[in-house]
Amino acid sequence: MQAEDPNLATRPDFSSEDFRDARLQLTNDTVDDDQAARILGTLWDIQNAKDIQRWNARQEEEAQRARDLADQAAATLAEQQRRLREEEEAALAEERKKNKAKYAPVPDVEVPSGPVDIPAPYATRKLKKGEYCELYFFTNAGLAEADSFNASIDDEALTLLKSDNGQHIWIPASNTRDKSAVIKDEDLTWEQFGEASVRLIAAMREHD
Repeated sequence: MQAEDPNLATRPDFSSEDFRDARLQLTNDTVDDDQAARILGTLWDIQNAKDIQRWNARQEEEAQRARDLADQAAATLAEQQRRLREEEEAALAEERKKNKAKYAPVPDVEVPSGPVDIPAPYATRKLKKGEYCELYFFTNAGLAEADSFNASIDDEALTLLKSDNGQHIWIPASNTRDKSAVIKDEDLTWEQFGEASVRLIAAMREHD
């Protein structure tokens, strides 16, 4: 097997002293020394052309073999990655089944850019039922009161109270609320009316 690239080979000088014996093998009555040198050069060219052809064919075979190995390695890697993805997807599906709350979709809603007004639960329930609700609960004072309100009180729940005659009776929990602090709509100041009207409209839209 040829180890050196024949494409890089240079034809020797066959007219030099190194090739005198070779020229003598070709010289006779009709072939002189110069003709013998040219014949040696022609023979070298023919052999070098054959060597180049074999070299290029072998290089192409090796290149094709390298491409085939690379394709096989790529296919093996792709198959390994596919199996790994399937295993990960199966594990994730099992995890989703076990922890549905963890993977529940997050609603695409805008984050409020300003303060959030949360009226008293009493006012919220009134709006949900479509009942009349005093504007006071949507004023600054009403919202401040809602912050300190005990949300555990349910208007439709019953509570046990002792009456003036000493008897214990059940009455709606909403009746125990101190109504003295609630300002009637007609007694609100213009400033309080402006505060409440904007918030009430927004709350009505929210509970529509």
